[in-house]
Amino acid sequence: MAQWRDVAKAFALADGHISQKEVEVLRRTLFADGHISKSELDFLREIKKEATSSVQLLDALIADCETSLD
Repeated sequence: MAQWRDVAKAFALADGHISQKEVEVLRRTLFADGHISKSELDFLREIKKEATSSVQLLDALIADCETSLD
């Protein structure tokens, strides 16, 4: 079975662009348990770096995760 990172990365980077809808799904999923881990924050930074483009909401999500880091 694929690990969550591989599946989420494939989802977010399928077309190279991280869209508003993808960021909304990531936000809901990452904050579902009420906290953000370093691994989750690292994942967001990784997909931002690998994406050819992204919406500004991704930057906002990363900033929110940085302030919520456990």
